[in-house]
Amino acid sequence: MIWKKLYRFFLTLTLTVVFFLLSPNGFSQSKTQLNKQISQLEKEIAYTNKLLGTTLKNKDDSYYKIELIARQISRHEKILISIQKEIHNINNSINSKQLEIRKKEAELSALKEEYAKMIYFANRNRSNYDKLMFIFSSKDFNQAYKRLKYFEQYSHYRKNQVKLINERQKSLDADIKILEVNRAEKLSLRLKETKTKEILSQKKIEQQRSLNKLKSKERSLKSKLRKKEKQKTALKKEIAKIIAREAEKIKKYALTSAEIKLSGSFENNKGKLPWPVERGVLFSSFGEHAHPYLKGIKTRNDGIDIATDEGSQARAVFDGEVRSIISVPGTANYAILIKHGNYFTLYSNITKAIVSPGQKVKARQNLGLIYKDPSDQSTKLQFQLWKNTSKMNPINWLAK
Repeated sequence: MIWKKLYRFFLTLTLTVVFFLLSPNGFSQSKTQLNKQISQLEKEIAYTNKLLGTTLKNKDDSYYKIELIARQISRHEKILISIQKEIHNINNSINSKQLEIRKKEAELSALKEEYAKMIYFANRNRSNYDKLMFIFSSKDFNQAYKRLKYFEQYSHYRKNQVKLINERQKSLDADIKILEVNRAEKLSLRLKETKTKEILSQKKIEQQRSLNKLKSKERSLKSKLRKKEKQKTALKKEIAKIIAREAEKIKKYALTSAEIKLSGSFENNKGKLPWPVERGVLFSSFGEHAHPYLKGIKTRNDGIDIATDEGSQARAVFDGEVRSIISVPGTANYAILIKHGNYFTLYSNITKAIVSPGQKVKARQNLGLIYKDPSDQSTKLQFQLWKNTSKMNPINWLAK
């Protein structure tokens, strides 16, 4: 007896675990989340396509163009992963639904079989005369009453059985329809998966073709890169000098109550700050990186580079005060430094500043026109974030 109980317990437990694992909700992202991810990635791809369109004006290939293609490849790969996760979830849902259907078919079959036996019994004893004789042949009134009640209950049971069969049939039909929808959805996703793989393959070929063209110009490209790095180093020194001066003032004079409040408010908005452009994509991330295409070359980014549309304006990410308009060495461009209490934000690669030192600015206020590089048709903003003299990774502060 104990062994039978244990067997039943473990059988129930096993079936529960199997059902949970097969359930689309078990250990998997929801369909809504995956669709949202795919939709966001498709928007990014569409915007990157728009940026790539501007590079067509320039017949020469550039690292800017290759990097945009690389970004598209990355986004298509993420879409592919999301599609495959969704197919996996649908497979689980199909398996789960098939189990339910088999169970309901077995229940329905048993109900119909039982009902058929009842009909057979009723047909054999359908004569009213037989029923009356069965009641009148009772030994006493009590038995007669019980036999009468039996016929009433039997009739009621038959009606209930018909109702139960109809309900089970409707439930089974609904499950079959859901299964058909799941199968159709799976087929649609398989087609999307195939199309995404084809696009990925084309993009990789396009990227490699552009890279092959640039290999012949590697020497001149390295020379240009070194020149840009020198300009960046000179700008870094200038920025560090200005921020050190500002930090020294904070130590010497201390922040006003309004500035302390502003610092706290800025800090509380970590991960929620608006982007410094109305629309754009992250082009280069914070920190030191090996150059993606030039071997043996390392670059360091004190902020992030954001690729955006031609004619875009840099925007303040938070309320603050313009402290300095810095001339970028070796170019005709500018960098705008804004103070937010003991935090600073820097907007570099500005061709025309529309604010001036000492001016108070609001979040999302335009600061100046972002420079468009005629050599590769790129429009990129270099954005930095500092806490006193410490560089911060801006991407951790901007809204996702």
